[in-house]
Amino acid sequence: MSNRPENNSPGKPQPLFTADFLRVLPIHFLVMGSFGIYFFLPQFIRLTGGEEFLIGLTMGAPAFTSLLLRLPAGNWIDRYGRRRMVILGLALFTVSTFLPVLAGGAGLFLLFARGLLGVAMVVYFTSLVTYVVEKAPSRRRAEAIAIYGAGGFIAQAISPYLCEWLLANLPFEPVSRFRILFALSGVLSGLALAAGLNMAEDHRRCAQDMLPDPWYRVIRKPSMIFLMLPSLAFGAGYTAIFSFVADFTQVNALGAPSNFFISYSVVIIILRLFTGRVLDTVDRRIGVIVSLLMMGCGLAYASFCSGRLDLIAVGILTGTGHCYIFPTLSTLTFDSSEPRNRGISMALYMLGFDLSTMLASPILGKIAERWDYFTMYRVAAFFLLAGILAYAAGLHHHTPGALERSADDSDRYIKNAGAVR
Repeated sequence: MSNRPENNSPGKPQPLFTADFLRVLPIHFLVMGSFGIYFFLPQFIRLTGGEEFLIGLTMGAPAFTSLLLRLPAGNWIDRYGRRRMVILGLALFTVSTFLPVLAGGAGLFLLFARGLLGVAMVVYFTSLVTYVVEKAPSRRRAEAIAIYGAGGFIAQAISPYLCEWLLANLPFEPVSRFRILFALSGVLSGLALAAGLNMAEDHRRCAQDMLPDPWYRVIRKPSMIFLMLPSLAFGAGYTAIFSFVADFTQVNALGAPSNFFISYSVVIIILRLFTGRVLDTVDRRIGVIVSLLMMGCGLAYASFCSGRLDLIAVGILTGTGHCYIFPTLSTLTFDSSEPRNRGISMALYMLGFDLSTMLASPILGKIAERWDYFTMYRVAAFFLLAGILAYAAGLHHHTPGALERSADDSDRYIKNAGAVR
């Protein structure tokens, strides 16, 4: 990653660990550490009188505002630059993670704070992943996403233990302990914002200086539609895990939720650090299917959980799926987009995730409230299976030839997304 134009000649080395790339790692580490603290928000909601449906509604609020802002944010990223939007996202992240300190419990104020977090997430994550992929060497793009994401999961591996220790040992009332956690989240976000000011400027190519196409022109391409389908499935699986797992373990006396969070994060860290480069050597379409299948198996296993070892196994399975799905889908999206539309294409692919998260969170919460969490996880596993089958029906839209046909004649771009390399 550098601020200079890429040199992708096969005979020349393509360094990944440049100064620009290393600046991104602590930013994402701090953001994900801040974000990970809010995995314990369901316990705060239950402590203050909320039940499963209200937990799902509150945890799904960021997805609702993300959905509203995803398409405009993609356009802004293409128009105003990736770095500017990363910094804006970090500023919003800082404000939104501090606000719950003032919440008395589940209610409109907490929903507002979570909604603002959704705005921060859509701006920050979409712009940062576009920034990382764009600056990475073309032959190492999936590896770049895998490694920068691993830094975030290191933070997520630390957060649960820290949160559990603070909740158990702080000499305050239970509600005050949660407020201290929320304040810590805001501090971490503020440090990320300070680090973000040191990011390198974007390198703009001539094709990027063209105005991006309207979203409705980009989304109607079959190659784009069949990127959103696995994103929808991934969003449902992610919601089933992170919106409910802390409460799931507590209600069913399965042990500390950190058993899940640690195994989930550690497996992602290890696999991304040691196998990240493999993602740039295999057919990305098969990578998408295998990743969703692993996550689905983890959700199915969760429906039979009975203790600590089962939680660890669920974390390993779902973590393996998450490890590969995000870098694979992100790179597939980038490779199948014209340079001027890369921001909006990333936004559209992530829009599927937002839609799924927003709808799945309260629906799954209602299922858990009406029956139980075990039934909820069976439903989530079935949804992932349906997503896999729907995506498999459109594999031909991501062959090199299909991507060639989907481009405008005046704006050629990389067409290696479906090739076995």
